[in-house]
Order: sequence, then structure tokens, then C-alpha cells
Amino acid sequence: MAINLIITTPNGKFIDNKKVDIINLKTIDGDIGVLGNMSPFVTALKIGNMNFKANNQTHWVHLHRGLAIINATECKIITERLYLVNESGAKLLTPDKFE
Repeated sequence: MAINLIITTPNGKFIDNKKVDIINLKTIDGDIGVLGNMSPFVTALKIGNMNFKANNQTHWVHLHRGLAIINATECKIITERLYLVNESGAKLLTPDKFE
């Protein structure tokens, strides 16, 4: 089951309601995989790379800390800064908004 991903920075929404299959996050309590229909919770994020899979493609984003607010239908991430990275963590050109 898909889940909607929203990532917000002080500059606005970087990702706005993108349907994804799974989101992998680094939290202060450990790594988690977020799927649709999960029980609601809030967690603090560590500095590091997250990824999400949509349409059989994996995308990587480096987050500079933040919060993840998760419920059965969406995962909202609030972070101060972010940029796209490849699978090995090398920084990529990052647009203002991810399509």
C-alpha cells in the first residue's frame, strides 16, 4: 500500500504528496522503514541520508536533522536543510522542488 510523502523546509515544500512504496529514515532511535497503514507516531531524525522508492525507482535525500510525523496515509518530514544524493552519498544538483 502506498503512502504520501511530504518534505518541508523553511523554503517551502520540497516534495508535496508524492505517492511512494516505502520510506527509509534514520531516527534518533534507529533506522525505520515507513509503509502505508502504519500506526501514528512522531520521531526525531538524525543527520543522514534517507531514501524512498516510487515506481520501482529509489531516490536518496540527505537531511539535516528534522522531525517525521507519520500516520496511516502520510509521512510528513520537516527539516532545516536537504539536498539530493546518489546511492553512495555524493551530492547531486538539487532543484527547489522534487517532481
